[in-house]
This record gives sequence, structure tokens and C-alpha cells, in this order.
Amino acid sequence: MDEATFATIAYADIFDFPLTRDELMRWMIFGGLPPKQKKLYYFLPGRNNLVSVRRERELWQKEKWDITRRAAGILSKIPTIQLVGVTGGLAMNNAKQDDDIDLFIITHPGALWTTRLLASLFLDIAKLRRHPNEHHVANKICLNMFVSEPALPESERDLFSAHEVLQMEPVFDRGNTYKKFLLANKWVKTFLPNAWRYRYGH
Repeated sequence: MDEATFATIAYADIFDFPLTRDELMRWMIFGGLPPKQKKLYYFLPGRNNLVSVRRERELWQKEKWDITRRAAGILSKIPTIQLVGVTGGLAMNNAKQDDDIDLFIITHPGALWTTRLLASLFLDIAKLRRHPNEHHVANKICLNMFVSEPALPESERDLFSAHEVLQMEPVFDRGNTYKKFLLANKWVKTFLPNAWRYRYGH
């Protein structure tokens, strides 16, 4: 097993996520090809239990996506919201049953704090928002990150952030903002060139 393959499988192992061959190809760190040996799932030695973990987690992803789409529909009523994207475990269909739902939101320039206030208020009315110090957070919406500029700052340009950018699943997109977001973060190609081509097409 070459270094890129091992690093990719090891990174996924942090999240208890065995990779299919297509996923291994897509998320290969620094690009490259998967090993010639074909398997149903790829995982580190001694971690074959992750296959059953993945299959178990698949059972409750639909409910989380249904809640996410409901929340996105509510947030889409706020005219200053340009993009609502799902990040974290749900973006990979790997959320734990008791996990909350992380959302990434891009706003109009200069409207970040007003938008954050409105988003919190709307989701509070719908009884969907996760609150600080709340203990039971399963399926609650966590307004994880708001930005008013699509390009992430240089201080956050690392492998983890590259994964977050390319794993994110848009659930509301106004004015083709998601494509603009990708173009503003082309630096992710340095870490994950295959995933970039999968998302952007070239």
C-alpha cells in the first residue's frame, strides 16, 4: 500500500468510516489511484468492525436529511442567505444517531450578523435549533459557520478544511453561490485533486 492510499484510509478511520473503492479514489490525498486489489471496503488492519458501524449509521441518515431540508426551506426565506450547506458527518452520510446537523451559511456581504440573528430566530420558532449547553442534540440544527466571503482565510487552508469544502452538500443555493464558493477555494486542489474534479468537473 502506497503512502497516499494509507494516508487516505487513515484519515477516514478518524471518523470511523471505511471507504468504498470509488470513495478511496475520490478522496485520495494528493491524488493518485487506488490499489489494484479490489475490496468492498478499505480500512486499516484490525478495523473491519467499521463496516457494520457504517451500515448501522446508514439507517438514520434519511431522517436527518428530511430535517435538514425542512430547515433549509425555512432559511431560504431570509433574502440575505446565499447558500446553506451541510457539513460534518451527515455530508458523508456518516452521522451518529445522536449527532446534531451542522450547517454552513454564506450571506450577503455586510449582512452576516443580521442574517445570523434572523436564522437563529426562524429556527427557534420551528424548534429546530441547537442551543448552547443543550445536552440532547440529536437532529437539532447547529448553525455551525457563517461567512460573508466565499474564500476561506489562509489560516484555515489545510487538509481538514479542504475536506469540509469538498464534502459539503448544498441544500439551498441562490445565484449559483456554490459554484462561486468552489472557485474561490481552488486551493483545495492541492490536497484533494480527485475530489475537486468530481465536484467541479475539471
